[in-house]
Amino acid sequence: MKTIKILFILILFSVSSFAQNELNPLTSTPYIEVTGEGEMEIVPNQIFLHFTLKERYVKNKKIDIEDLEKKMKQHLKANKFDLKKLSLADADADFVTIKRKNKDVLASKDYLLEVKTTDELSDVWQILDEIDVANAYIQRVDHSQMEDFKKEVKIKAIQAAKEKANYLLEAVDQKAGKPLFIQERESYHQPYAANMRLEKMHVMADGAVAAPKEPSISFKKIKLNYKVFARFAIQ
Repeated sequence: MKTIKILFILILFSVSSFAQNELNPLTSTPYIEVTGEGEMEIVPNQIFLHFTLKERYVKNKKIDIEDLEKKMKQHLKANKFDLKKLSLADADADFVTIKRKNKDVLASKDYLLEVKTTDELSDVWQILDEIDVANAYIQRVDHSQMEDFKKEVKIKAIQAAKEKANYLLEAVDQKAGKPLFIQERESYHQPYAANMRLEKMHVMADGAVAAPKEPSISFKKIKLNYKVFARFAIQ
């Protein structure tokens, strides 16, 4: 009796599996598998500049961080920069507490300033050199419409996959039908900026002060690359 019951269960399982395969288009429908790719290069319009203000002594007089910050904001505002684009790079840095514990400690603050173009960036380099900031460099670049561009590249990749499936099937007098399976594979390459650290003025051997070199500002474009693996039914 037990043997008959086991055989009955196995038969039911086999019938159920067969029915599922018949109904599952991924296994029961003739298909073609292809890859599609979409690419786009974007000129960044968001350039994030990181720099540091540090307290220092000039002729035995201490220049406080508050004075340095005030001077920096005055310079930026005078040159039509939006102060809303200026923020602390590390909001958790509690430099005030350090100063209160030890008055001899020279406090510092890290900032992040967003500019739109390389022309604006050149102006900022000059301002930062005038107020003697430390450790100025490009942290990253981006674009304000990045998500829209990503969507556009993804659409191109899927369209390329469908086009490829069609021209391959034309060779055997067939045509691609509805998609059965699509898997995305995205890559996003951040560009870099060459020679983007602010060079300080330095004293030459004869005591004269040499002007800092003009930074070489040349960005690579942001490259978006999107690939899809797709399976289309054969009509």
